[in-house]
Amino acid sequence: MIHVFGSINIDYSVKTAHLPKPGETVAGQSLILTPGGKGANQALAARRAGAMVSMHGATGSDSVADNALSLLTADGVDLSRVKKVAGPTGCAFVFVDDNSENQIVIISGANAEVTPADASSISYRKDDILLLQLECPIESVITAASHAKKNKAKVILNTAPYQSIDKAVFKTIDYLIINETEAQLLASDLKLSDNRAKTIAAATGCSVIKTLGENGVEAVDERSEVFALPGINVDAVDTVGAGDTFAGFLGAMLGTTDSLQNACKVANAAAALACTKPGAQSAIPTLSDVRHLAGSKQ
Repeated sequence: MIHVFGSINIDYSVKTAHLPKPGETVAGQSLILTPGGKGANQALAARRAGAMVSMHGATGSDSVADNALSLLTADGVDLSRVKKVAGPTGCAFVFVDDNSENQIVIISGANAEVTPADASSISYRKDDILLLQLECPIESVITAASHAKKNKAKVILNTAPYQSIDKAVFKTIDYLIINETEAQLLASDLKLSDNRAKTIAAATGCSVIKTLGENGVEAVDERSEVFALPGINVDAVDTVGAGDTFAGFLGAMLGTTDSLQNACKVANAAAALACTKPGAQSAIPTLSDVRHLAGSKQ
C-alpha cells in the first residue's frame, strides 16, 4: 500500500502565448478547471502505476471539492482518510506558455487544516510506503515521516514546493526526490560545497533522486552507488505535473522492486509521457502507456 499524505487542489489552468513579466498584463487563450495538488497528483500517478493507494488530506466545503477528488475516485484511490473542513478547497493558478514553461501560484485552503494528529493516525502494514510533499503544514509532514519510520514503513519525500527542513528530519526519510532548483536551495541550507546528488546523499543519509527535467535523472541508491539516466525525447506540450508523475510512479515501483535504478527508469519514462498532454492529473499515464513508450525507444 502506498499512503500519500499531502495536498488536494483544484487547478485553474490558463494557456497564454508568453508568461507575464512583473507588472505586465497578458491575454489568456483558455481556462480549464482540473483536479490537482501535489499530493493528489502523486496518489493518482501511483495508482495508475498499479499500486493500491490511500490518500490522506483535506478538501473544503465549497462547490469544487468533489471535482478536486473526481479522478482519484474514478481510478479507485482510497479516499476514506480525506476529511472535509469548513472553507475553500486548496487551489492553484497555473499559467502555461507556448514553450510549455509554467508559473504557479498556490492557495492552501483546506490543505492548511491537515494536522499532525492526522499524520500520526495512519496505520501501516509490512512493506507499506509513505509518500510526502511540502504543500501541507511542515509540522504535519515531519510528524508523518516520524510516525511512518517508527512503524517501519519506507518514507519518500519530494521536496516541493521547497521549504527549509531541519537536518534531523532526514533521519526519517529513506528516499529524497529533488529537482535542480530544490537541490541548489537545499545545498545552500546545509552549507554544502555543491548540489550533486552524491553530495546531498552524504549530508542527509538518504537515497537521493535528483530530477533534471529533459536531461533525465542523477541518483544515489541505498548502497551509495551513483547512476544517471538520460532524458527521453518527447514532444512536450505542458510540463505541469511531470514531477508529481515521477514521484508517484517511483513510489509504486519501489513497492515491487529493490532496485532504485529500475524504479527510476519507469518513473523517468512516465514523467516524459506526462509532458505530452496538457494538465496535471489528466496527463498522468498508465503503466501500460509507459511500457509502450519504453518498447518504442528500444
